[in-house]
Amino acid sequence: MAKTNSIIIIGSGVIGAFTAYYLQKKGYTVTLLEKDRFGCGASRGNCGLIVPGHILPLNSPGNLIKGLAWMFKKDAPLLIKPRVDPDLFNWLIRFALNCRSKNIMTSAIGRAALLKGAIGLYRAFIAEESLKFDWEILGALHAFCSFDELENYQSVDDFTAQFNIRGNLLKRDDALNMEPALGNNIAGAWFYQQSAQLRPEALMGELRQLLAQKGVEIIEQTKATGFRTKSGRVVAVITDKGELQAGQFVVATGAWTTQLCNALGFRLPIQPGKGYSVTMQRPSDGPSMPCFFEEAKVVATPWANGLRLGGTMEFAGYDAHLTRYRLDALFAAAKRYLHRKAFHEIEEEWCGWRPMTPDGLPIIDRSSRLKNVIIAAGHNMEGISMAPGTGKLVSEMVSGEPPHIDPSPYGIARFHNF
Repeated sequence: MAKTNSIIIIGSGVIGAFTAYYLQKKGYTVTLLEKDRFGCGASRGNCGLIVPGHILPLNSPGNLIKGLAWMFKKDAPLLIKPRVDPDLFNWLIRFALNCRSKNIMTSAIGRAALLKGAIGLYRAFIAEESLKFDWEILGALHAFCSFDELENYQSVDDFTAQFNIRGNLLKRDDALNMEPALGNNIAGAWFYQQSAQLRPEALMGELRQLLAQKGVEIIEQTKATGFRTKSGRVVAVITDKGELQAGQFVVATGAWTTQLCNALGFRLPIQPGKGYSVTMQRPSDGPSMPCFFEEAKVVATPWANGLRLGGTMEFAGYDAHLTRYRLDALFAAAKRYLHRKAFHEIEEEWCGWRPMTPDGLPIIDRSSRLKNVIIAAGHNMEGISMAPGTGKLVSEMVSGEPPHIDPSPYGIARFHNF
């Protein structure tokens, strides 16, 4: 018989790791179960940005139109590979329906609740645990090569202003003075002071050591395949190496969550959105702060000992192939926006899957079928930013304490309306 205060978290990405952190703080006995290695997926290869202003979800009429136009352009920022896939078709229909103004605002409110508190939670986490993972609050530049696109971004700034997040519009010379690494193609930029950065693989390394020190058991290379249930509750998770019992369970498997849908008893509309990044040694004339290359949908994040270019969104299923022309698109964007036209000393080329929901909101909710199972997945491209808030919220749901944010936007029931 499993102890009631024992919890198994399936998935050791940043969401699972922070959930484990907050649960062990409340006195629970926590086990992290991972099919690969701790923190080896999208949690380590992203650009490590915490951007409270990323309130607008991907679903919007503009992105819908661009996505259709880009469908057959292999190096487009957003690529949907045509294929026969009922789940993708269903997801795209839901995405289109969520492009209405009312739905966008609903998603924005839910995203803002997790994003706006992220920097404060990270600060408290760092202060309490004395961890180091290249944490800095430098702000971020959103650079444009098109004057029209630069001016059109005013509507985005007006939208985020409703949530007390405002940027500063910089003319070309002001943008170049702030960030000399930007090139002559720049029309201008928007600067947002409320943005932070960290090195994701360093964060995951520190989290692993911290959790192990605090008594969290980490079981790697063990794949969860289903659940053994009794009277509407899970009594054990079934793995490829046997069963593991616990009192409660958290599913934090990111883009892989759909593979447990049969076991959960319902389907979740999560699609793997493949992203790419390239990590290199930091060039002396590279950016000194995070820079978004807006038209290209590429970002550059500098750290003390490195520079990472990341971006693109590819809906191609679980294809793990590193596509050369998609990687080359990152370099092409950097050359377009920066003075530097050559990039050497490449340390890693990477791709991974972001867990994309059709409304841009994560799922943080108890299973309606299995009462002692919580799903915490579908954080889109904001897992690093939303992880502390998600982990804290899940720990409150488990303990029955009042939640620090309203959990209703992240409920599973919202998908029943379609």
